[in-house]
Amino acid sequence: MTTQHAPAGLQQLIDRHFAIWNNTNAVEREKDFAAVYSANFFMADYDGLNEGADRVNAAISKVQSQHAGFIFTPAPVEWNHGIARVTWGYGPKENPWLVRGEDIFTVSEGRLSSARVFLNK
Repeated sequence: MTTQHAPAGLQQLIDRHFAIWNNTNAVEREKDFAAVYSANFFMADYDGLNEGADRVNAAISKVQSQHAGFIFTPAPVEWNHGIARVTWGYGPKENPWLVRGEDIFTVSEGRLSSARVFLNK
């Protein structure tokens, strides 16, 4: 049974997730994966499904290469019976909410186990 109470450390885990996505160094990013993501973590977005550290890291590099200088600015995490949701902005420092979206996360054993990405078009 899930509870309405968010797991301890959830906001810090989400903050680390967005720090990974804002880090432009792929080698540094991957060092943080094991502390943030489960071994079978997957990310689903409009481009498809990316499972595992190598594919997720490649997806991050692809997003960053398409939008040089953009960073994610997340709102505080919301929790609802086993699911975490974060709305975010993505853009340059002078317009951080140029693109808006939200991520829906599942959490398992203190790590993120999945992320589903939605763009607010």
